[in-house]
Amino acid sequence: MSMHKSLLVLTAAAALASCAPPAASTSTASTASSFVVGTLDTSDTAIQGCTVMLSRADAESAGYVFIEDGVDVGAKGFVRIDGAILQLDLLSSEGDDNGGVRTFAKDGTQLVETWTAGAANEASDSVGRDATLVITRGGAAQTVRVVGGVAC
Repeated sequence: MSMHKSLLVLTAAAALASCAPPAASTSTASTASSFVVGTLDTSDTAIQGCTVMLSRADAESAGYVFIEDGVDVGAKGFVRIDGAILQLDLLSSEGDDNGGVRTFAKDGTQLVETWTAGAANEASDSVGRDATLVITRGGAAQTVRVVGGVAC
């Protein structure tokens, strides 16, 4: 094949390839980035009495990501999503003094807290808490490992 014909065949192949539809995406990117979980300050809530305050386990000093009433009936929980403070209602609470699962929800946002109790501090009337929060909103979900405690 002559040099001219080879060049012509290669040019035609390149032109056809550029007209082909793009290949289907094989991306498995998580939808977790569909919302941003921000931090709270105690002044962002209206909780009086026993309070659970939880911060990201890898960034405790950055602020609280979830603050809730430390009661089993009628509790409110607060989380900041996409800059807005959301007040969630406690739907269920199962467990004992050593750990449990609490589910909060409102207006399409659900937060499930699976927790275990840590060390008690009688002087400050508080108990440590390690937990995992699974936050679901608009079909996207994020899992956040948190630490903190409940104080009365």
